[in-house]
Amino acid sequence: MKLKRSISALVLIVAIITVMSSCSVSGRKTVTTPTDIYSDESYDMNIVIDFTEETKEISPYIYGVNQYGNEESLDAANFTAIRQGGNRMTAYNWETNASNAGADWYHSSDSNLSDSDEPADCVRTLSEEAKENGITYKLTTLQMAGYVAADKSGQVSVENTAPSERFNEVIFRSDGEFPDSPDLTDGVVYMDEYVNYIINMLGDSTSKTGIQGYSLDNEPALWAGTHSRIHPDPVTIEELCSKSAELAAIVKELDPNAEIFGPALYGYTAYDHLADGDDSTEWEDLKEENGYNWFIDCYLDYMCQASEEAGVRLLDVLDIHYYSESAGVSAEDRLQSVRTLYEEGFSENSWIGQWCMNNLPLLPTIQASIDEYYPGTKLAISEYNFNGEDITGTIAEAEALGCFADMGVYLATIWGGNEYQFAAIRLYTNYDGEDSSFGGTLISTTTDDVSLSSAYAAETDDGLITLMITNKDSSLNENAVIDLTSSETEYIAAAVYAIYGDSSEIQLINVVESTDTNVFKITLPPYCAAMVVLSDDVNDFPNIIADSE
Repeated sequence: MKLKRSISALVLIVAIITVMSSCSVSGRKTVTTPTDIYSDESYDMNIVIDFTEETKEISPYIYGVNQYGNEESLDAANFTAIRQGGNRMTAYNWETNASNAGADWYHSSDSNLSDSDEPADCVRTLSEEAKENGITYKLTTLQMAGYVAADKSGQVSVENTAPSERFNEVIFRSDGEFPDSPDLTDGVVYMDEYVNYIINMLGDSTSKTGIQGYSLDNEPALWAGTHSRIHPDPVTIEELCSKSAELAAIVKELDPNAEIFGPALYGYTAYDHLADGDDSTEWEDLKEENGYNWFIDCYLDYMCQASEEAGVRLLDVLDIHYYSESAGVSAEDRLQSVRTLYEEGFSENSWIGQWCMNNLPLLPTIQASIDEYYPGTKLAISEYNFNGEDITGTIAEAEALGCFADMGVYLATIWGGNEYQFAAIRLYTNYDGEDSSFGGTLISTTTDDVSLSSAYAAETDDGLITLMITNKDSSLNENAVIDLTSSETEYIAAAVYAIYGDSSEIQLINVVESTDTNVFKITLPPYCAAMVVLSDDVNDFPNIIADSE
């Protein structure tokens, strides 16, 4: 939000000159002395914010997180979306809250997700945690693999592979009226009863406590490996697509405004051919018959045709997972890894860069599939991580969020995460400790060299320009010249918030005036992610000045 305009330009200039101490934005907002943090050597970088290009609206839900069940993670940033998913949810029994870990932990059926015996307690908890943390978009997972845990009695042996007494069968549609409470003795769990129970308990998707999105299970291409006790054979394309359409139709009957996410593909191999191995020709036949490029085309086409037959959209959001193959190779590879998502011709240091260049950059290729086979479908990355337990993790995450904004991603929820990655999200959603955030309207922005510095700019509702800049060099300062000369508005003051060095804290490292009309020169320390806030009124930074006196 825009800060109150109550202090003169003279006061600002005096404050800039006199402020010499340092602290994080969680305390007094004083400015770090440049000589305390910068090295002697540097490189130059031109950053151009082009106001003549068409702008883009940024989805508010790209600053999301997966649910972990502990308050510490949800407090790490002003998250805007939360997803309840992962391997545990595939065999989740909503009637009793039993779940099965699959191969993650000895195929154990237990109370890992909830100790409660109250139906749908996990979703109730999701709603409560979201409310407590001001998170508006909630996404949960529905079960499609065929069976869920029948008990909380521990390890399930191969001999007890479903169908067996250790698992209850999943059936999508029940007969007759919905009961007030599920029948715990019939050996079956019904998905329509589950969605109906959620609506009665929390309200529908339009309510503040309700669930806005439903995911059609989790990483189906891996079921045969992760959940071999309930789905020992690889999922087929026909099975996944037909089940997706059937379950989506049921959700839409009960909650027409809820959004359907699918198919939660685990990574590039699944994007390309799902789980079709050497012993099956299903994918190759479909590919040749229909001219598909990869499985994503097939899924979108199937759901589009099923929607036309049903008379209602059955897929609102194409959902993928993305764990960078190069981000774990080295710090330098991590800093370049996001470029695989958006940069034409970039080849990352992994098997993706070696063998899959025909479908890179990834997000434009996916968008082309959407445009051709099911226009209007949104895109989610409901699990992702670029690794890094130091400042390189911050820089990669900061660039990823800018990329998501630029590529039109609708929802993104980080899986795992640490203080450095969460700090990057906080830089977008609460850079000054007072809930100020990156703007909602993206403006075209370029740098001389994205291998050294990436940049994304957006305008806030109050007319501020927020500019995310990274310095990917480990030893050199970045001397950035920020060019806003294409704007009709005259910007005259800027505050620079940054994360750098060995700390995950956001520091206010400088407050500067324009050196020429709509030109700013700032210097960023090595290995840094910064949010530069530019204004046409010096009085937009009164709290900084007040705390500096």
